[in-house]
Amino acid sequence: MFTFVIPAHNEQDTVATVVSQALQAAHQGDRVMVVDSASTDGTAGKAAAAGAEVLAGPIGKGAAMNAALRVIDTQWVCFLDADLGSSPENVPALLRAAAVNGTADHIAGDWEYADPGTILSNTFTLYEPLVSRFFPEVAGRLGANSLTGYRAVRRRYLNSVLPNDFGVEAHINITVATAGGTCAVQHLGVIASRFRHKPAMGSEIAAAVLRLAVSSGRLDARDRPMWNEWVIEGVAAIAGIDAAGGRSQALAGLFAAIRRPMPRQ
Repeated sequence: MFTFVIPAHNEQDTVATVVSQALQAAHQGDRVMVVDSASTDGTAGKAAAAGAEVLAGPIGKGAAMNAALRVIDTQWVCFLDADLGSSPENVPALLRAAAVNGTADHIAGDWEYADPGTILSNTFTLYEPLVSRFFPEVAGRLGANSLTGYRAVRRRYLNSVLPNDFGVEAHINITVATAGGTCAVQHLGVIASRFRHKPAMGSEIAAAVLRLAVSSGRLDARDRPMWNEWVIEGVAAIAGIDAAGGRSQALAGLFAAIRRPMPRQ
């Protein structure tokens, strides 16, 4: 059985779309749950009207996911983004089918979109270099959208407390793999969504990787400050990269940020 979990903060305009898809994808015994992450708009009401269970949760994406995990015990948990605007395919159904019909413990949803600046900048500039350095067994195994908000995970790999912030996807990628879980990538086609820039996102993603590197003995805690400085520089390097200047300009800025040298140990 599956629980489809949709963390949502101020997503009243789009939450019903993903709820509708999840309800269509659900089989008998499955649950569709929206965690209203301290929204100040009509997200909770829209989700309930669309047919979802609604759970009141705290602010923070990871915090909302933790709230869901405390009350569900299905074999699989399928996390979905609440800002899905449209897609030609049923995204939850694709993830569910990949999980049920395959042998992997972790299904990451990959998809197509036109904006490399705002969405992929944190992935390429911060997450992938850090994972390649400290967790090479994880690097490059989850597609271009390795920090995807669309994923299905066997519940037994989600027993540790997740970071309360946007480091949650990086944490799941690493902890599932280092616990021996296998992964697979499911392509989801073209997805239209409302991406909103969040200045702290890159720092939170990098912090999740570095915390796990220290706790697993792959990074000496005494060396953490110089890696923190590297992260600060990276966040600053991609701060001005967005779609407004055009694709080529965004990619040029992204390439420059990726080429930054890493600390020597």
